[in-house]
Amino acid sequence: MDSVEKAKKLIEELKENNHLKLRRSFGVGLYLFNLLKNRLSNSHLELLKKFDSMPFPKKVAILQEIEQALNKEELVPTVSFDGYPKKPIEKFFIPIESLKILDPKEKKLLKSLNIKDLYSALWYVPVRYEDRRLNTSIKTSIPGKAVALKVKVVESSWEPDAKYPISVLCEDGTSYLSLKYRFKDKRALLSFKKGTELIVYGKLMEYKGEKYMVHPELLKEEEAGKVLPFYNIRVKSAESMSAKLRHRKVRQAIQKLLEYLRYMPEYLPEELLKKHNLYRLPESLYFLHAPHQWDERLNTWDTPAHHRLIYEDLLLFQLALQLKRREIKSLRAPRLLRAEEHIQEFLRSLPFGLTQAQLRVLKEILEDVKQETPMNRLLQGDVGSGKTVVAMAISYAFAKEGYQSAIMVPTEILAYQHYENFKRFLEPLGVKVGLLTSSVKTAQRRSLLRHIREGNIQVVVGTHALIQEGVSFKSLGFAVVDEQHRFGVLQRKRLLEKSEEFFPHLLVMSATPIPRTLALSLYGDLDISIIDQMPAGRKPVITRLFFESEMEKVLKFIKEELQKGHKAYVIYPVIEDSPKLELKSAVKEFERWKALFPDRKVLLLHGRLKDEEKKRVMEEFKQDGDILVSTTVVEVGVDVPDATVMVIESAHRFGLSQLHQLRGRVGRSQLQSFCFLVVPDQMRYDQESLKRLKVLVQTNDGFKIAEEDLKMRGPGELLGESQSGYFGFWVANLQRERDRHFLEVCKKDAQELLEKDPYLERYPELRQVLFYRYSEGIIAPP
Repeated sequence: MDSVEKAKKLIEELKENNHLKLRRSFGVGLYLFNLLKNRLSNSHLELLKKFDSMPFPKKVAILQEIEQALNKEELVPTVSFDGYPKKPIEKFFIPIESLKILDPKEKKLLKSLNIKDLYSALWYVPVRYEDRRLNTSIKTSIPGKAVALKVKVVESSWEPDAKYPISVLCEDGTSYLSLKYRFKDKRALLSFKKGTELIVYGKLMEYKGEKYMVHPELLKEEEAGKVLPFYNIRVKSAESMSAKLRHRKVRQAIQKLLEYLRYMPEYLPEELLKKHNLYRLPESLYFLHAPHQWDERLNTWDTPAHHRLIYEDLLLFQLALQLKRREIKSLRAPRLLRAEEHIQEFLRSLPFGLTQAQLRVLKEILEDVKQETPMNRLLQGDVGSGKTVVAMAISYAFAKEGYQSAIMVPTEILAYQHYENFKRFLEPLGVKVGLLTSSVKTAQRRSLLRHIREGNIQVVVGTHALIQEGVSFKSLGFAVVDEQHRFGVLQRKRLLEKSEEFFPHLLVMSATPIPRTLALSLYGDLDISIIDQMPAGRKPVITRLFFESEMEKVLKFIKEELQKGHKAYVIYPVIEDSPKLELKSAVKEFERWKALFPDRKVLLLHGRLKDEEKKRVMEEFKQDGDILVSTTVVEVGVDVPDATVMVIESAHRFGLSQLHQLRGRVGRSQLQSFCFLVVPDQMRYDQESLKRLKVLVQTNDGFKIAEEDLKMRGPGELLGESQSGYFGFWVANLQRERDRHFLEVCKKDAQELLEKDPYLERYPELRQVLFYRYSEGIIAPP
């Protein structure tokens, strides 16, 4: 039962038999104050402070008022912006430089945080809050929570060799409080002279009846008594200032901008606000930047004000997806006339047969490319399920009818590997394949670009170098974006714009399994195909969990596999040692592996190596290497068929889906492969983490793993760390189950809104905000 429910229950008991229990009880006000200090407004808390000294009739009246407040649980500011003249929404897209209310330093600071205009500044909501309202007394304050207390210094001492050299004893008339500081400089005692009144803020601790704080903050009068917002200031600032000062400066700048909120219009349809009981945008933004009362839900992003912003975030996203889908369907794409015939021709040339799942997906894609409407399809398939062969087959069909294909991948290693594979299977059939990456030398690049422009190269494999200026195709008919979550929407759009004559068919591929329900909402602009079957002869990778003390077993097994002529990967979470993280690193452990296997070729690969060096190391490993010590740079697409062992050190530091991707580097042939997850011995007592890792031990099915990941940790790991920014979310976060529920609600609302009003003509300001937020993702305004 939470504090509000406890308070409601007590008030009900106090009301019984004409308030009989209230007449006989003492300390009711103090008890309710401690119970509700995080849930009520300051005015209500002040009433509770005086409650116990009030006459009986007044107590009854106060109880009624408190009960009403608890039933309402109002969490938006009492401020109302009704009655103010509203300005057109485009006035809020004014650049930060043009805001006269800010001084030059404030403008520079906000721009360093990627805040470009007034609208995005107002939406730059705090990431956390601290309750700095003064607690009533040391005696009534509960240990384990951060509190603000007004105290007087009794005495201070300095012991240079102690763990906390400075110790300050304070009191407030009800009890004593010790302040402990690590300062070595005795001059710090000047702040703690006997009789000095202080306002201290910090986590209250208790040991053997003594209450204390370690390194509490000393607050100024104006800082106390408030709920203080803190912003995301991790982006490097041009200003060299402490984090504390940057927080204060950002806070000051944003507070100045809040006066514009009274003129901000509400642009969401009134029926949606009523349907979901949503607060208006200006009031919600004001509350989040300047909350008038404390509530635990502020730090879980679960207040009605947060709900309003999350809903809008996801509604705009769903509207953008659906408008984009509609726009693409109105464009003209090249239509293949003999696709089936050419696909069969290609399949007959392969030394292996395709699975039923691959054939089913090929059929779905064929139906698309036979139309003049551009294909816009997501191909999901587990690691090693054969997505690349599908892309090859379609590329061949386009080449046979005179069109070019572009295959865009996130890394040079993967680009080189795809190039080798496409070349091996397509060039014997008369299809010329080219490789374009940033490391291609100038003279070679010039020749390559000319051949692409003239149509002599039918399939171009490359990295983001494909979307740079100077790259143009004669007749780009088919575009493939591999590992699609690694590219932003804008990069995908730039690739599609490389075709001038028509709009190319698009296939985006991902080996990161996303549960179908989530994929349908996140990729609403795409049709979805799934390869849910592994090639014949592939044996499931056997996965085992080991503690570090059992490492000898792992080493013995690796020796046996190497003797058979097989290879092994060893993965570490970081490149170099980090004392803070206390993790083993690839660079340091590389030396240990060389010492453990002196007669074997041990190689090192990590993200700080130049692309040419990465490519050389991978080629060396494929040819005659034995052990590759690496970071997650091998996570995507690297193909070494005779690698049969994957050792992942500090496995608990990786997400399930990332571990599954890494495991997919082995088991790429008929050989039996193994994956060993190694964790520190102290993990024996972390049942939650062990339960998570055991999911990998029990199944090789990426979609089942994705479902478990979703249940346990949300989709942050499935979609990458930057999932919010990638999908254009400003406040929503799909790691929260509530936000995933909103995503489904918003999908339905967006569909209904566009069915009634296809061009949002009734809501011009909503349309303006939509194109302001998603202009990069939507092909063109309707």
